[in-house]
Amino acid sequence: MKHEDIDAIAKVHRLAFGPDEGDEIAQLAKDLFDLPGTISISAMRDGQVAGNVMFTPFAFAEHPDINCYMLSPCGVLPEYQGQGVGKEIMEASTEHLRSIGVDAVLVLGVPTFYPRYGYVPTDKQTPYPDLQAPTDAWMVLELTPGTLAKLSGPTKAAPPFMREDWWDILNYGQK
Repeated sequence: MKHEDIDAIAKVHRLAFGPDEGDEIAQLAKDLFDLPGTISISAMRDGQVAGNVMFTPFAFAEHPDINCYMLSPCGVLPEYQGQGVGKEIMEASTEHLRSIGVDAVLVLGVPTFYPRYGYVPTDKQTPYPDLQAPTDAWMVLELTPGTLAKLSGPTKAAPPFMREDWWDILNYGQK
């Protein structure tokens, strides 16, 4: 991917996440492009990237043969929010992930957005289970029927996500 494309995607996340989180999420998006297995799906409007969603491998230690990914980040430029861009990238990404044999996708995100696309709350462990509490924000989308029943035990996300502060579900949404 060209440097300009990565910068355009970082801009989407910077603006979508706003002044409090935008710079950190934009840098995360840039860092994810350096990792093998990263998947990036974008929507274009008026000649620019209007929305983007990224996926990275997510491993269940006891089930290395099950192909899981984590969704993060997902953003739409503010001027295109509410115009179907989020729907477009979510539907395109689900179709793509299914076509390449991904079994399940997990996300820690807005519980009013992701259920529209089939995500449901899950009790599967996060990489930091000591910070885990029941929440509708930790969700999963099963792409291969029967996958969820097989998944259990410790998990590991891509290295940029292995920060305890990003998994503090006990305080999610409290800031």
